[in-house]
Amino acid sequence: MRPTLSFHLQTIPNVPAIRQLYQLDGEIGEADVADFVLQRCRAQSGTDFIPFHLHRVVAIAGVLQQDGQTRLVQGLAADAGDEAAMLADWLSLLRDSRARLVSWNGARLELPVLRHRALALGLPLAEQLRAGADSSSQVSLSEILSGGHAELATPQGELARLCGLPGEAELNGPRRWELYRAGDVGALAEHNARQAASCHLLWLRQQWVEGALDSGAHQACRQGLRAVVVAQPEPHWRGWLADWPADAPQGD
Repeated sequence: MRPTLSFHLQTIPNVPAIRQLYQLDGEIGEADVADFVLQRCRAQSGTDFIPFHLHRVVAIAGVLQQDGQTRLVQGLAADAGDEAAMLADWLSLLRDSRARLVSWNGARLELPVLRHRALALGLPLAEQLRAGADSSSQVSLSEILSGGHAELATPQGELARLCGLPGEAELNGPRRWELYRAGDVGALAEHNARQAASCHLLWLRQQWVEGALDSGAHQACRQGLRAVVVAQPEPHWRGWLADWPADAPQGD
């Protein structure tokens, strides 16, 4: 089985970039700068989704499945100055592992944001993120399952729960910003790690139902992730595990 990295990231409005591009006075507070760009997006598109170049990555997490081993990889950039180092480490992991990148909705958010941030910060891209990369290098599960109909895409948390797996609602942009402003960036990182783990379980299940994994390999990979999560000391994983009982059937 090719190395696989199922990942998820969390972003907030990139306040310094917004100030620069829209020539906002330095005396205007961060909250007002973020509100300015959110209001602008709502007026233009009717949504809270800000353009890719105005995101800043504050947390990134993934489950790396490689050589029969499972690892949980997490990064946190509480301050703007930490983002470049965090992303550089992440890109280095991609180059070293040569893993297939798996996300829930990466084609619409994670991958474009990573490319924009790498360009702005001057970080060499890993092969999986380069233009013209082999399609097998990147997988967006939501896109596959919806047949490319993004407007009909299912929320990851809802589908996970239907499959008997841990799943929670995604945090929207205003909620992420609210947590960050409250100094609760740790909650963003925790939610992000759980989302990456749930995405990995959905990927394993999708590989099993398509026949790429047999039942034994599917179960072994699931148990590998369970063992990693059980070993995590942070209490926020307890609720995630409670939604995935050890004796839960895999569906076969």
